[in-house]
Amino acid sequence: MTNVAATLQAPAHLQTAERPKLDTPANPLAMILFFGFLAAGILYMAYSIYIDVGASGMQTATYLPYLLLFVALLIALGFEFVNGFHDTANAVATVIYTHSLPAPFAVVWAGFFNFLGVVLSSGAVAFGIISLLPVELILQVGTSAGFAMVFALLFAAIIWNLGTWYLGLPASSSHTLIGSIIGVGVANALMHGQDGTTGVDWSKATEIGWSLLLSPLFGFFAAALLLLALKVVVRNPALY
Repeated sequence: MTNVAATLQAPAHLQTAERPKLDTPANPLAMILFFGFLAAGILYMAYSIYIDVGASGMQTATYLPYLLLFVALLIALGFEFVNGFHDTANAVATVIYTHSLPAPFAVVWAGFFNFLGVVLSSGAVAFGIISLLPVELILQVGTSAGFAMVFALLFAAIIWNLGTWYLGLPASSSHTLIGSIIGVGVANALMHGQDGTTGVDWSKATEIGWSLLLSPLFGFFAAALLLLALKVVVRNPALY
């Protein structure tokens, strides 16, 4: 009670000194680097599409499918952008508010290791998520129905992420994307007069559901063991 009363009666400058500084103006050099990397990524994506189309040997009677593919990739990048500032806030909130790292450094740190994870990953998780959909629907990805499927699931995930971010609700972008994919599969089956349960590989959905359920528990126990290990190695009671 004494500590609470002392905190309530403390001067304003002492109360605000412990809060992380989140309203510092952006560095112009950081903004230049950000938009430079963004432009380079978009140009690399366009160049990759051009090279892949040329390597396929297909005769381009119309450029509309490739334009739609480029738009679909732009929307996918938009989802990744929303995913970045949506999930990064959940990831770095603890280290920022405990003053372990300053906010700009923590955000850059998270972004760098997210990028490193994509570059070094095998893609097994991505292929596992995509395998939720039936094969015949995946084979139609180059048709108008396929583009509609991609646009629908990405827009649904982006809208949900933006809504939960705006309201300050903690939500997972991975769960959001999986829900969008399942919704597209069910809707596609219903549109073709089939049972809604046939539009999704539910055995794979069960496996992914178990992994999503068990991963927080695994992370909880791993963090607890790490804390106990640090208490043994770093004997500074003030840290704990």
